[in-house]
Amino acid sequence: MARRDTHTRPPQGRDRPKTWSTKLAAAVLLGGAALVFTRAALATVIQIHGDGMAPTILDGESVVMMRGSWRIESGDLVVYDPSPPPPPYFEDPGDRLWSPEDDRLASPRGTGEGRRAIDPARGSQGELHNTAVVEVEQVETNWARVRDRGRAAPRSFRVGRVLAVPGDTVTFHVVDAALGLSINGRRLTQKLDDPIRLVLAGKPAPGEEAREVSSPRLRALAWESLGDSRYPVLMTTVAPHWEGMALPEDLGPIEVRAEGYLILADNRDEGACCDSRALGWIPKAKLWGELVLRLAGDPGASPDSDPRSRGLAWLP
Repeated sequence: MARRDTHTRPPQGRDRPKTWSTKLAAAVLLGGAALVFTRAALATVIQIHGDGMAPTILDGESVVMMRGSWRIESGDLVVYDPSPPPPPYFEDPGDRLWSPEDDRLASPRGTGEGRRAIDPARGSQGELHNTAVVEVEQVETNWARVRDRGRAAPRSFRVGRVLAVPGDTVTFHVVDAALGLSINGRRLTQKLDDPIRLVLAGKPAPGEEAREVSSPRLRALAWESLGDSRYPVLMTTVAPHWEGMALPEDLGPIEVRAEGYLILADNRDEGACCDSRALGWIPKAKLWGELVLRLAGDPGASPDSDPRSRGLAWLP
C-alpha cells in the first residue's frame, strides 16, 4: 500500500494569497490612475483673474471646474467662451458667398436684391474687458484643440451664473423684479444685506493693461433668489440694459423663449460688458464647464468676512 504524502506544498503562482501590503499597493495604484483620469477627462483646477464674480469668487482664487455642459441648471456657475460670432455673410443669387469686407459695394443693410439683411437692431458686441476671467491655456486640452481646430481662439474665457437655460420662458421689464427678470413665471428677487468692504482691483486679465490695486471699499451687497437658488451679488444702481438681446422697443413686459443660456456676473458692474446683457443668449457650444468647488483664497481681499468663508466651499 503506497504511503500518502501528508505534506502540503505551498501555493504557487496564481494560487498564492496576496499579502495586505500587495493589496494596499494595488489599491493605491488604481486610485491614482482613477484620479489622473478624472483630472484629465472630467475636472481641472483653474485660477480666476478679475472680480466679475465677487463676492462669490475673488481675484486670484482657485476653483475646480467640471468639464462639459450636460447638466447645467439655473443657479450654476459656468465657464464660457465670450467670443463674438463670425461676421455675417450676404447670399448672392449666383450662390456665391462674400463678406462686407470683401465687397465694398455691398449694401451694409443688405438691401441688394437677393441678399439677406443684417439685423440693424443688434448692437455691436465690441471689445471684451476684464471681468471674472480664466486663462484659456488652463482649460484647453489636446482633445479640445483637435475638436475646435480651425476656429480662432479667444483671448480668455469668462465666468458667470446661469439664470435661465434653453427652453425656459424669460420675461424682461417685469415691475418689482430684480433686473426686471422673471424666469418661468418666478420673479428674480433680492434682499439687501449690510454693505461689505472688498478689494476689487487685482491683476488684470492676460493681455490687458495693468490696473492699480485699490484699497477696500464698501459695496452694496444683496442676496438674490431664483427658485431654490440663493447667492450673494454686488448690486448696481444702473438700470439693466439688454443690448445683446435685441429686444423690441417696448416699455412693458416682453416674454421670450430662451434660445440659449442667460448668464450674468455676480458683480453686476464689472460683468456688464461680457455677460448676456451685452452678448445675448450664450449657446451651449460656448460652455466649457461648471465650477463646483472654490479652494483657498486671500482673506485680506474681504476684510469684513470671516476668514474661513474664503476657504474651501462648494459652489454655487
